[in-house]
Amino acid sequence: MTTLPPAPSPWKVCDVDALLRAGDHATLDRLFDEALAASFHDRAAEERYYGALPADMLRCAEAGAEGLALLRAWQAASPRSAHAWLCEAHYWFHWAYEYRGAGWSSTVTELGWTCAHACGAHTAACALQALEREPTLWSAPALLMQSVAAFEEPEWLSELVRSGRGPTDAPRHDPALEGMPPETRDELLAMFARSGLRADDRVACPPDAPAALPPPMEGKKMLSGKQYWMHAAMHIHPRQFFFLRNCIWFMQPRWGGSHDRVRAFIASPACAHLDDIEKDRLRHEIWRDDYLENEVDGDDDAEDVRRWIAATRQRASEALFPSHRWEALYWIANSHYRREERPQALAALKEGESHWHLNDNQAMALAVLLACQIEPHDLSWLGQAVVRSANAGDCTAAMILHGYFSLHGLLGFVPDERAGNAWLDAARAHAPGSLAWNKVASALRWGGREADAFALATMGFEAGGDSCEYLLGLFHEDGVHVPADLKQAIPYYRKTAEAGGNMGAYMLGYACYHTGKAAKDDAERARLLRDAVEAARMAHEMGHTEGLESMLMFIGDLEDIPTRHDYIELAREHANQGNALAMAAMSALLADSQDKKLYDYRESVRWIMGAQAAGPDLDFVQNVTKNSHQDGFVANALYKLTRRQIKAHEIPGADNAMV
Repeated sequence: MTTLPPAPSPWKVCDVDALLRAGDHATLDRLFDEALAASFHDRAAEERYYGALPADMLRCAEAGAEGLALLRAWQAASPRSAHAWLCEAHYWFHWAYEYRGAGWSSTVTELGWTCAHACGAHTAACALQALEREPTLWSAPALLMQSVAAFEEPEWLSELVRSGRGPTDAPRHDPALEGMPPETRDELLAMFARSGLRADDRVACPPDAPAALPPPMEGKKMLSGKQYWMHAAMHIHPRQFFFLRNCIWFMQPRWGGSHDRVRAFIASPACAHLDDIEKDRLRHEIWRDDYLENEVDGDDDAEDVRRWIAATRQRASEALFPSHRWEALYWIANSHYRREERPQALAALKEGESHWHLNDNQAMALAVLLACQIEPHDLSWLGQAVVRSANAGDCTAAMILHGYFSLHGLLGFVPDERAGNAWLDAARAHAPGSLAWNKVASALRWGGREADAFALATMGFEAGGDSCEYLLGLFHEDGVHVPADLKQAIPYYRKTAEAGGNMGAYMLGYACYHTGKAAKDDAERARLLRDAVEAARMAHEMGHTEGLESMLMFIGDLEDIPTRHDYIELAREHANQGNALAMAAMSALLADSQDKKLYDYRESVRWIMGAQAAGPDLDFVQNVTKNSHQDGFVANALYKLTRRQIKAHEIPGADNAMV
């Protein structure tokens, strides 16, 4: 049905890390210099060059201090290399965001901001050093615009813009180590070391402003901060487009701007060189700011949803760039889907796909799910959408599906083992370890094609696909295409947990618990119940919100006496903090008369009274009460008698000073 395209390169210009490690500095300079020169004459080349460094630099930047040493070896070998300095500027910009974190600035620690600002200073100095070596390097002020917007502008840089003169002495970071508590100082120095920062570093800023920079006066207005660096980038390359889109982002309300300001900018002389489609691409950012990350929920007011969808449909009809029409219609499809309006969701998805191929793994998974559920007897549209998307080369899910359908001759694909394997290989090469395997297998499962779902999940697992082992665990537990067998799910959940998945650890805990409870062999039963506790503990330590709850209940249900002894203090620790489940677990552990070491019936009743006070409606508390204290006439009588002997001040709980 199609010709397999070459696998797209993960590098836009070159693999910086590989060439640095090979010491091939001449090739680095040649490729980046050629890309810079081409960016002035061709939109595709401009996009390629402007988008290159963040992606091309990623592996080098992630190497931390080792990557920094490689960059400085390039500078030493090629003293006049502008891109050697620009790459270091991108290195520091990457690390500024690493220290800042992905959230807004309010989520960053004070030490994180200290590190981020130090990286911002290095970003600025390196960008200026690059521009001093190459006056046409418009991407240097473009990077500075983003850096000063996100991490503020160092005072020395503001003065350099105003006066044209840099600082007399190279600035130091000066993090005031002497006044810090020792533990804070050690933490800061350890954070510095990750990126190669040093507390006594001097920032290598040039003594004067590079000659390529324009004066800060624009008419009677003094430009500063991000406005100046935006102006500087456009001064060097006045006919560019892709940087202007970044400028638009920083004019949005979340950065202190407004949509009216965006519209005024697009209508200003700064954008006069753009054609109508390019101007509309900038206007589309207003819709994105209002809608793209604001998903419709099922409980949203119906009139609000109608209004939002109408506004988005208008944007789709007005958009001059095909992928923007797709983006708006995909948003509409998602909105219908989240409100269980599945036929409308599929219709919007089809309409969007008619304008642009499905370029997103989640979109492709949604297409699979909806088409299989709503049109199971006519999947021709889905097959065509897979072909179009796979041929575009940017959707891993489409490559996977093209390979699988070709391999098995499904959805109108001609059976072709060679083409099927080639597409699957292309998917593995395009995005190793992709979550796309999981997404399409899950979609096929809920679309009623369980055999295909299981086969694709298995292929994804073998390819190292993200979370495929977790999906296979679910399939074995739920009986998707295979007999339901919790014991078979355990190895897959364990692999997920070992890979850092807290949901895998959580599911592993329950799988071990239920399998252990059903085991006939005492040794196997004891081992699995201990494994359940450890898995739940792992889930809790990895941040699962119900991991602690599960761990405490599993401890309270332990049957093997030596194992109980191993966990009694862990349960006591949480019980002393007022946790009702931990109190109930303590009660269960202390109520067994066969455990000569732990048995203390009065103490057991005291703990269950505390649990009842703290969590009277919890099932586990009620079950421990029933099973440990009310199982039969004699047990119930002893329980009531013991309760009367325990005074109110003895009952553990958050308000009890003894606890």
